[in-house]
Amino acid sequence: MNKKLLEKTKQWMSLERATLKQREIAEDYYETELMELIKREFIQNNKAKLIESAEYMILSVGTSYEPLVLSLSLFKPKKVLFLYTEKTEKIIDKVVKFCELSSSSFLKEIVNEVEPLSIYRKIKEAYLEWKEPEKIYIDFTGGTKAMSAASAMAGAVINIQLVYVGTEQYLTDFRKPKPGTERIYYISNPYEVFGDLEIDKALNLFQKCNYAGAREKLEELKEKVPEPISRQQLNFMYLLAKSYEMWDSLDFEKAHSNMLQLINELKRDKTVNPNFVLMDMLPHLVCQKDILEPLTKIADYMRKKENLKVTQNKEYIIPLMFTMYACSLIREKQEKYDSATLLLYRLLEMIEQRRLAMYGIDVSRADYLHMQFPKDKFEKMNKLGEKERFETYKTMVNAVKKEVFAKIGNTYLADTISLLEGFIHLTALQDELMLRGGENPITKIKKLRAAVYLRNNSIFAHGLSPVSYEDYLKFKNMVVSIFKQLCDIEKIDFDGYMENMKWINPADSKHYIYGANTWQSFI
Repeated sequence: MNKKLLEKTKQWMSLERATLKQREIAEDYYETELMELIKREFIQNNKAKLIESAEYMILSVGTSYEPLVLSLSLFKPKKVLFLYTEKTEKIIDKVVKFCELSSSSFLKEIVNEVEPLSIYRKIKEAYLEWKEPEKIYIDFTGGTKAMSAASAMAGAVINIQLVYVGTEQYLTDFRKPKPGTERIYYISNPYEVFGDLEIDKALNLFQKCNYAGAREKLEELKEKVPEPISRQQLNFMYLLAKSYEMWDSLDFEKAHSNMLQLINELKRDKTVNPNFVLMDMLPHLVCQKDILEPLTKIADYMRKKENLKVTQNKEYIIPLMFTMYACSLIREKQEKYDSATLLLYRLLEMIEQRRLAMYGIDVSRADYLHMQFPKDKFEKMNKLGEKERFETYKTMVNAVKKEVFAKIGNTYLADTISLLEGFIHLTALQDELMLRGGENPITKIKKLRAAVYLRNNSIFAHGLSPVSYEDYLKFKNMVVSIFKQLCDIEKIDFDGYMENMKWINPADSKHYIYGANTWQSFI
């Protein structure tokens, strides 16, 4: 890159832009000091890509004069047609000045910025008036999405060559390409202009909760679509898909990182572009970031084998439970009932683990000698010695087992507590969870026993049979009922939390206007 251009670029980027006056100074510097250098660099970098000079050229006029100047300087057409709106007519004056166009060499036509068909007619009229020339180009870099749509239509129907000025290094904070990185691109397929059909596919994948598929498609689209404004919004959608993909995979650190990046980029653009997709959903995304944040710390505790600290801490275990439930609903939507059942089973385990943790019991390595008995229920128990207390507690647990199973084999207390045993322990402890719902605790355990049988016979556990939808619903209803009882005990608004957990689709944003049947401007 030209040394002088590098120096001038550095100077331009360093200028203050806090006030309107400062921004005007920066823009004036760009126009007077940089633009001519950029034009020379552009011609030098792109002349090898030039297939031929254009005899005729049609350009849609947006709010930036720079790409039009670059395109005209490279192709040097004999005749030019500018398609402009009421907002953009003044831009033409700058283009004419920089390119030194004579009054006889260009025409300008005002168009409706949101009606691609009317714009297309203007293009076709010019094409016919110019006697259907072979060397005719349309540059759709500027203008609204409707203008770009009309250009695509013309390219497809009339067989006009489409081009645009793009860059791989767009300076979002400065709202311009990095000087010297501008490149000319030829479009052979008009649908490459927006990729609307592909965007629809990505949003359908969102709808199906296939976040990996949506992320993969959006990752490709955000690099292919040339329009910077569209690319930025596609990047928002990509970050959302990636965050949900990681969340669904229980990779909380990556989910949080992508969600945080998305939020920061939305906040950065909010003042200038309040109507960008997902802007209206920013408060909801912030809530989800807050849910994810404590989950990022769980891995450290697990590595240190400090499982009990997780289950004892409401800040960690509650969002983890709701994540399990949310993931099970996704599997249900995908009709993966075996996977959904396993996630609900894990949720049930977490509920049991949470309640046992309140007594100082870690289900993976239970220490009965140092259990914490509530003073209001077990005053006498706390006065006993460790061994006597242990024997008394063992008797209490075995008494519950006898009621459940009618007879018992081994009477010892296992170091590792299974799901069913965990609820037996909670019944012996007269835990509030077992007393909720107006149901006898023994009856509740017997229902849980049947539920465990369902899980064990799943093809994903020890059996060979898939879980039917009917069996899944029965299991789900039981788990959700117990989960709601826990939330009541923990003073958690179940419905409110689930509303915050709701994984959104960008298509539900009131600012979403993509789609194969929609040709509107983002501005």
